[in-house]
This record gives sequence, structure tokens and C-alpha cells, in this order.
Amino acid sequence: MEHKGIHKLQDIAHLSKADIHIHTCYSDGRPDVEAVLDYVQNKTDLDIIAIADHDTMEGAFLAQEMMKTKNYRFELVLAEEITSKEGHILGLFLKEPIPPGLEVHTVIKRIKEQGGVAIAAHPFMHTRWRNPKIIMMDGIGFVALMREKDHLDGVEIVNATPTLGEENLQAAFVNRTLMFKAETGASDAHILEAIGKGYTLFEGKTAADLRHALIHHQTQAMYAKWTFFALLRYLFFFIPKGVRMVWYTLTHGRLDKRPELVNIPKPGKSDGISIETPKE
Repeated sequence: MEHKGIHKLQDIAHLSKADIHIHTCYSDGRPDVEAVLDYVQNKTDLDIIAIADHDTMEGAFLAQEMMKTKNYRFELVLAEEITSKEGHILGLFLKEPIPPGLEVHTVIKRIKEQGGVAIAAHPFMHTRWRNPKIIMMDGIGFVALMREKDHLDGVEIVNATPTLGEENLQAAFVNRTLMFKAETGASDAHILEAIGKGYTLFEGKTAADLRHALIHHQTQAMYAKWTFFALLRYLFFFIPKGVRMVWYTLTHGRLDKRPELVNIPKPGKSDGISIETPKE
């Protein structure tokens, strides 16, 4: 799929937009399910969304029921962000939830047994700060990526969380040089204003088209621009969690640094690795 000017191709109506990583109040997000659906309907141009709460599908199942009662213009994908022992895996097109705490290989296997699609979510994010009552944003890391590269369907190279720029570039570098899987973009939204700030472009219109594009590695990850107001809302959402996390870590100690077998270079202009931002 072309990288230059791909957002212009969307204007000729054969590319669609999907945000496949959205959280609700059923895990650690702020909005309820109805608020998410109404926001997508009225405030975005997304064609597909996936509600992917941490280690639960209650919000996704509720959204599925709500979709039957209103004439929403977009489609919903049932999903879950599963906490494996190594880090987070995004399971799309699921029928039932997968429990946390399993080996990453087992998580991927269970996703595939349901006919689902397995994506490595923010694979290079890892924090040594901790709090047992707060969900940490840990990816599976380079070693697990390499070990599972024949089983994963895609890699999230655009996570719109404002602090993940370097981790996104590392994910793009590894995928484009070693893995060659579908590239996905998503908001990882925990507030309404974040929805659609990262998204995946694909050819077609339906959820079935999206699934086909992911399996055949025919997607492109994209950013949308943050507004100052949205960034401010996100900041105030995360400040209380950050304070609790810092206090707990100072009193209990930091987590051990996770070992990696290789150092991932930081891509620069000379590497030819970039992630396009659409012109608005």
C-alpha cells in the first residue's frame, strides 16, 4: 500500500478508517459505552471501532446490544486487550473473553481459535513505576515479538497516547525490517476526546473488509492531530493515576528493569522510518 499521500486516496472513497483500541469505564477508561458510541457517531468520521477493555469484554458486549437499538453509521468489532505474562495483546473479532495471566503464545492461540486477529499493542512500552491497583501499559517487548512473529497478525505502530512517540517509532522500525506484519494505528482512548487520534486505514467499508486487510497486511497506521483542549483533558485524566503510581513506587521500590537481548536503534530520517500525519 502506498505511503505517500495515502490520506488523499481516502477522498476517492475506497479507504476507510478504524480505531481498534478504545477503552470504557468497564476497565480503566472514563466514558461509559453509550457515550463512546454517541461520540463516534457525532464527532468522528470513523467507519469501524473496537471496544477493547483490559481483560474483559463486558463493555464490548453491551456495545453490541446498543448497536441493535440505534441506527449507528459505523460498525463495531468485539475486542479485548489481554494482559499476558509478557505484556498486552489486542484480540479483535472475538466471541468470548480470554483470561489474563497466560503466556503470550497461549493468548495468541486462543485468539486464533475464535477466528480472531492478534495484534501486539504498544509492544515497546514498559514502565518500572508500579501500583497494583492501576493497569500498567506494558507491551510484550522485542524478544516476545521475535518469538511470536509467525503467529501475530499485526503490530500497533501508532498508539496515539501523547508520550509514546519513541515507542511507536521502535515498533515501526522492527515491523518494517523484521516482521512485515499488518501495521495498525489506534487511539488507546481513555477519554472521549482521544478517540480517533490514531487510526488504521484499510480498503473497503465493513468489519469483514478490515479483517481481510489485517490478515493480508494491507493496512496503514495514521495519526490525527491533538487539540490543546484534548491534551489538557488527557493530562487531567492521568494526573491522579500518576500521583498514586509515583507514591506507591517511592514507598515500595521500582520494578526491575526488563532485560532485552538486543538494543533497538532509535530510527531517524536516514532510516527511512516515519509515520505520516494527515494534513487537516
